[in-house]
Amino acid sequence: MDALASRRSTRVFTPKALRTVSSSQTGSQTGSPTPRTQSPQPRSMQEPMLVTTWDTTMPVVAIGQSQTGELHVLDAQAPISQRHAVVFGMQANDTLVFQGICDICVLKGTVRVYEHESSGQWDRVYSPVSHPLVSLRAQTQTKDEAERDAEAQHMYELWATSHNECEVVVAVRAVDCGLEHLGRVAPAYASLFTGSVAADSEQLVQAIGVPGMTPMRTVNAGVQVLQTPEDWAQALDQASTMPQRLDDEFEPIAPVYAVAGAQGQGKSTFSRMLVNRLVARFGRVFYMETDLGQSEFAAPGALSLTLVSAPVLGPPFTHTGRTEAYHAAYMGVVTPKNDPDRYAACVLRLAQVYRDHVRSERARGSPAVPMVVNTQGWTRGLGLDLLYALCQSVCPTHFVQAYDPATSDASLVDFATVEGCDPQVLWITGMSSDRMQGGDAGDAGESGRRVQKLAAHDMRTLSLLSLMYSAWTAQGVATWNMHKPLAARTPVRVPICDLVFWMGEEDVPPSQVLRAVNGTLVGVVCVARAPGAGAHEWSRDEIRGLYADGVSDQAAAALSEPGARMLLRSHVRARMGDDAGPVLVPQIVYGMPSLTATTFLTHALVRSIDVRSGHVHLVIPPQSPAVDSPMYRVVGIVKGPGPSAFGVDVPVQAMLDGGFAERAMGAS
Repeated sequence: MDALASRRSTRVFTPKALRTVSSSQTGSQTGSPTPRTQSPQPRSMQEPMLVTTWDTTMPVVAIGQSQTGELHVLDAQAPISQRHAVVFGMQANDTLVFQGICDICVLKGTVRVYEHESSGQWDRVYSPVSHPLVSLRAQTQTKDEAERDAEAQHMYELWATSHNECEVVVAVRAVDCGLEHLGRVAPAYASLFTGSVAADSEQLVQAIGVPGMTPMRTVNAGVQVLQTPEDWAQALDQASTMPQRLDDEFEPIAPVYAVAGAQGQGKSTFSRMLVNRLVARFGRVFYMETDLGQSEFAAPGALSLTLVSAPVLGPPFTHTGRTEAYHAAYMGVVTPKNDPDRYAACVLRLAQVYRDHVRSERARGSPAVPMVVNTQGWTRGLGLDLLYALCQSVCPTHFVQAYDPATSDASLVDFATVEGCDPQVLWITGMSSDRMQGGDAGDAGESGRRVQKLAAHDMRTLSLLSLMYSAWTAQGVATWNMHKPLAARTPVRVPICDLVFWMGEEDVPPSQVLRAVNGTLVGVVCVARAPGAGAHEWSRDEIRGLYADGVSDQAAAALSEPGARMLLRSHVRARMGDDAGPVLVPQIVYGMPSLTATTFLTHALVRSIDVRSGHVHLVIPPQSPAVDSPMYRVVGIVKGPGPSAFGVDVPVQAMLDGGFAERAMGAS
């Protein structure tokens, strides 16, 4: 740490000793949380717990769809496989827990899911058993009835012909998005969305089940159900209703929520709920991801700032890479322990981008967009120092701390020592064992449904597989193609001279760079849409000019961080002589991309490098056709460290998919 401190020339990151807040500090700003009633202890592993209160005597209409797309009412005894959707009534406070994937449209009343009030529009909900199962809770109408689309309106008309007395009417539609076939690529995750049906749930499944969605009357040992504890609800209600603070010019200050706590305390789940509440109130919200190993919207290995305008209704791997980050910084590792300076600089850069956006919105007279910051779960030693640096960079207006009452109730951050930062501190109890609906994960209950307790590396694998196998429909709807191996996909052919190869801290000789990059997972970097104050803003014509004769020496220097070592193409051309012909080599930079001039776009697999023709073949996840493609802004790739140095790499399941590796080894 002393050596690290001596190398720093800025105040981006200042290590401090581990601090605790004295017991004499009280109030909303510092000190311990107020005592609260503890949650009940976990129930017996043999005793199933009732989680769905919906009554099977409520009216239900099963709907089928013909080959021409016409909807019609099915007989009550028709097989579930023939159902396109079901429409059923609910009473206020009825709950419905399910496993699987489905579209939900509330035709009458309101249903709360992930703290999002669904009403009138189709929402796709993901409920894998690896995460707390989604719970739908019916509510009476709390807002004006939303306009339904044509299909939802037709379903409501079919329902209304025989029923109309229910407070809440819900339509559940079967979907085939491709993610349910994840087990074809990774058999270990085959049961995330499907499982056996318990005897006490058979009647429920027969009543309202659709293909791909299995309702559950009870849950067995190890199965968690998504709940909103009382103290969580209070914090979320405050975010939804509390008036905004005013600055010195009596302008509203955009709220900035930093969510902190140790690993496994439910920070990501709470952040997801908080995003949904803020989207409902403000329409848009920025999400800053600072956990390199457990990212929400970006793939692992990157810090990102994403503008969210739709509810988030699933765990991270169900929406990884689906929204282009407003700005992102690539590190290529799953922990900042080996380069805390760059990590702190990345956080500071994202905070600056957010503040620049707030200023520009205010100048146009638009309301400022709030931000949610999800922090990493490393809260001791160097991790705590990084949390202090984050608070100094972000300056949150609200600091939400998840804690375990059984182990600690001390504040992580003493804001009296953080200059210019005086947030309101909100305490929430963590999702520890007393929140679980069952015993230890991994146990099998009476139904034989086995619960998978996934480790951090499993979560990263799911996110990377979801990203690499993602696809889009022509209408811009997110899907997945799990039936086409990566090795069978057509790569993008990019001239080597049109790219900058950032090698980070890898000490690879220039003659071996292409071999070191071939077959690896790299970060794709493009010109930033939001350059820093005073930085050059690249126009579309200037970006096109980069590819006229390859990325120039000046452009490579401008797109790299200061102090990076470079092997410029002009030096290679000078050593080879004028008669050598075109120099088919990239601009090689031993360093990282500039945080102000570039932004991380996505991961890509270097399928092969054709040295003779001078092209790199990249397997890049497809970008949404609904937005302007960012591919024209791509300027280079970043080679991160290997797995032995906590680097992000291609999941082994993707390598083995399709049997190509097995056949290659057999042929040898």
